[in-house]
Amino acid sequence: MTTAGLPGTTPTRPPATAPPPVSLDWHDGWHFTGGGRCVLCNRHTVLRSHAGEDVHKVCAERWLARNPGKDRFVSDLPRGRRRGTA
Repeated sequence: MTTAGLPGTTPTRPPATAPPPVSLDWHDGWHFTGGGRCVLCNRHTVLRSHAGEDVHKVCAERWLARNPGKDRFVSDLPRGRRRGTA
């Protein structure tokens, strides 16, 4: 039973919406050169960000979703033609 709208009750807030999902593309093997503790959850990880931080990909994606507009973690450049080729 809901009490919203009854005298003497506090109106309830609608549920907070979850931040939109963020998906990083870390296809370069360089990301698998970690071997320390994740800077966000402090658990062991073998992944490394572009800035050299040991971090789980999912932790980085969650951080980005919670911090829109920040670029602490970024995706690799899209695969495709290499520079200098015709």
